[in-house]
Amino acid sequence: MKDAVGGGLSKWSWHLMAAWAAFQLLTSLVWAKHLRGFSRFAGSPGGSALPNNWGEHLTAKDIWELMENGGMKHEPFGSLLPILAIVCLVWVFWSGWRMQAECLGFQARLKHWILGLMDALLLGLLPLGIVFGLVRWVLTTLRSTGIQGLGWAALIGIPLISMAFLSALSLQWWLCRVDRAAGSSRLLRHWGRSFLRLWMHPVQWTSLILGGVALRAGLAFLAIWIGWHLGGGSTSRVQGFLALELLSAVINAWLLGWFLRLAALFWRQDEIVRNVRVELEEARKSAISMETIGINEIGGNNEA
Repeated sequence: MKDAVGGGLSKWSWHLMAAWAAFQLLTSLVWAKHLRGFSRFAGSPGGSALPNNWGEHLTAKDIWELMENGGMKHEPFGSLLPILAIVCLVWVFWSGWRMQAECLGFQARLKHWILGLMDALLLGLLPLGIVFGLVRWVLTTLRSTGIQGLGWAALIGIPLISMAFLSALSLQWWLCRVDRAAGSSRLLRHWGRSFLRLWMHPVQWTSLILGGVALRAGLAFLAIWIGWHLGGGSTSRVQGFLALELLSAVINAWLLGWFLRLAALFWRQDEIVRNVRVELEEARKSAISMETIGINEIGGNNEA
């Protein structure tokens, strides 16, 4: 884990942090643009497309007013902001892949990136979905009991479980694409090793995934909490809140990069251990074979 800290300020680590900060900023601007559009009503100053009892009762007429007078039909996706956000998200994924390949000395190819994703969906989507689905069902059941403490646990736990599912699926993708880049010749062997590298270490990976998700979500919530207490009465406060959001995004991106490097280093160590085991097994078989040959030769000499 300490070795994964190295490279935290490499070229592709900076790419990852910049891409994630840009993605967070653009998605925030998309929502801000939507909310500004919803706050207008037929272009009249001071009007609003939001009903007075917003959040309690929304009629079909209210929805029609939002669609017609909220500006959504003219800019349903906030102009080019969502497109730029998608580009930044792809930039995040590609930067992470380049970082892993650089960490292991591999060549980062698009083919391995895409095939690794397909492998991860094939190997991880169903089993991970079952496991996290069961945990989500348990939390939902606890919430339905009406006990306040369990309700709060479900309120916090369900979003974290959803994020943990995506994190675990991403980890499977990282392991699959690295094994692809290593030049695994046999497909079934590649699938088996990639699957076992995730599922043979449930305690370690679960701790890292849940801890990472809780830490990243906690940093984002802390930025929102500080911004809420600062308020938005002035431009400087809004700019301060935006700076806090960007800072939390950069820290979260660095943590994500650390996890990427950790997965790559784990793959390398696991590959070394597997190769040593194969060599030891071959040496054992060779020793047994030599011993058998020696015994046969001794027996032949005695007969002679």
